[in-house]
Amino acid sequence: MSYSTDASTPKTTKSARVNEPTIRNADYRLLDRTKLSPMYQHYVEVKEQYPHALLLYRCGDFFETFFQDAITVSRELELVLTSKEGGKEVGRVPMTGVPHHALERYCAMLVEKGYAIAICDQVEDAAEAQGLVRREITRVFTPGTLLDEGMLNAKRNNFLAAVIIAGEHWGLSYADISTGEFLTTQSTNLDHLTQELMRLQPSEILVPTNAPDLGALLRPGEKSESLPACLPNSFCYALRPQSPFSLSEAKPRLLQKFDLKSLEGLGCEHLPLAARAAGGLLEYLERTVNKKVEEKETKGKNSIQNIKSQIQNKLQVPLQILRTYTIADYLILDYQTRRNLE
Repeated sequence: MSYSTDASTPKTTKSARVNEPTIRNADYRLLDRTKLSPMYQHYVEVKEQYPHALLLYRCGDFFETFFQDAITVSRELELVLTSKEGGKEVGRVPMTGVPHHALERYCAMLVEKGYAIAICDQVEDAAEAQGLVRREITRVFTPGTLLDEGMLNAKRNNFLAAVIIAGEHWGLSYADISTGEFLTTQSTNLDHLTQELMRLQPSEILVPTNAPDLGALLRPGEKSESLPACLPNSFCYALRPQSPFSLSEAKPRLLQKFDLKSLEGLGCEHLPLAARAAGGLLEYLERTVNKKVEEKETKGKNSIQNIKSQIQNKLQVPLQILRTYTIADYLILDYQTRRNLE
C-alpha cells in the first residue's frame, strides 16, 4: 500500500507492516504529545473532540487513521495494519488507511457494524499550504444519520430514534433524514415502547443521560448501566446529554425549525415527553449532519434567545414538519407475531 504525502505529512512516512502481538504506541493518551510531530498533534486534538467516533484523517489521496482507531479499522475492514513515524522520540504509531475514492464504501461497512465515523478533510490546497495543511471535520457518519444513497438500504427506512422515559411514561420520536419523515409520540406502558421500537427497527436510538460514558455509541449487544432495562439490546444507542432534551431547549428549537409560535400546530403542545424527544433528536441531527457550520459555545445558562441564535447559525436539516401520532394509530403486535406474519 502506498501513500501520497502532503505539506503536513512527516518526511519519514514510509509504512511498515505491524506484526507484533502487542502493538506499541496504540494509546495516544500514554504518549508525550509534545514529542509527536505537528500532524499527529493535530490528529490527537481532533480525536479528543470525537472520542467515540473512528477518526479518518485526510493525507493526500488517502484517509488515514492512527493509534487504536487504526487497529479497529484494520480488524473490522480486514485491511493491512501498518505503522508510521510519529515523532523522533515517539517512534512508530499504528496506521491504516483507505483511498479517498473508496471512502463512502468503507464508511458504509463500518456504520453497518455500528460505528460512528468522523471525517477530517483537507480544506485548503496542499500545494499552497505553508506548513500544516488545514483540516477540519466535514462530516460525521452515524448509523441513524446517513444521507448518501450509496450508504443506505433501499428496501427499508433508516430511522434515527430518541427515547425519554419517566416512570411508566415515555416519549418517542423518530426521523429518516433520507426521506424527511419526522414523527413523535407519547404514551404509557413500557412494553408498548419496546414493541414500537421493534416495529420501527431504528438504526440508532438516542438516550439522554448524565452517565460518565456520555457521548458513547453502544453497538448492538453492548451493555451500559446508563440504558434503561426496558430497552432491547439489539440496537445501537447513542448516550446524549440531558440538556437538549429538556423542554426549555426542545420547545424553542422545534418552534424555530418550523417557524411556529406554539407546539399546538405540531400536535404535541400537551405532550411534553413527545416534544422533548423530538427536540433532542433535532439537536442531534443539527450537530451531526451539519458539521461545516461552526458551533458557538454559549456561556452560562442557555436562554431562549441563545438557543434561537444557535439554531439560526446552522444549516437546515432536511425534515418534513413534525407529525404527532398515537400508538392506537398502529396495530400493536409483539415481535414474534410480526415475524410469523412476515
